[in-house]
Amino acid sequence: MIYRSGLNPKIQRNFEVFSPCDFIAAIAQHIPDKSFQLVRYYGWYSNKMRGQRDKHAAEEATAAGQAVEIIDVSEHKPRRIPSAKWRELIKKVWEADPLLCPKCKKEMRIVSLIDDRAVIERILRHLGLWEQGVHVLPARPPPEGAEWVIEPCYDDPFPDYDTEPVMVYANG
Repeated sequence: MIYRSGLNPKIQRNFEVFSPCDFIAAIAQHIPDKSFQLVRYYGWYSNKMRGQRDKHAAEEATAAGQAVEIIDVSEHKPRRIPSAKWRELIKKVWEADPLLCPKCKKEMRIVSLIDDRAVIERILRHLGLWEQGVHVLPARPPPEGAEWVIEPCYDDPFPDYDTEPVMVYANG
C-alpha cells in the first residue's frame, strides 16, 4: 500500500510504502487512549490556581461579613404629617390650594394622615362612598352630522424642487 503526502524533508520524498497491517498501526497510534487527558491547563486556568482563587474569595467574604454593621430600623417612625412645602408645590403646579375647603372656601387643617388601606375603606364605607367609587364621565362622541373633509395642502417649501422620481442603479 502506498500513502502519498506532501514532501517530507527528513526522508526527501512524498510517499511511504506500507503493508496493510503496518498502515493501520501507523494511523491508530494517533488515536488517544480512552479517558486520556488531551488538554493541560497552566497558570491562571490550572486547578491549583482555581482552588487558590476560591479560597481567597471565601476569606474576603468572611472578612467583609464581619465588617458589616447591622442597623436596627424597627423603632424608626417616619414623619406622619408632611411639611408645608407640599402645599406650596401643589399651589405652584396646579394653581389650587389643597387645604382650601371647596364648599365654604375656608382654610382646613390636617388632623391626621391616613395611608392604611383598611382604615380608608372603613371610613368610606361609614360615609357610604366605598361602593360608589369615583365616577368618570364617558368621553363625548364627535358632533353628529359634521362632515370631515381632508383637503390636500399644496404649500411647498421648495418651489423649484424636482418632483420627478430619480432612480439610480448601482450597476448601470
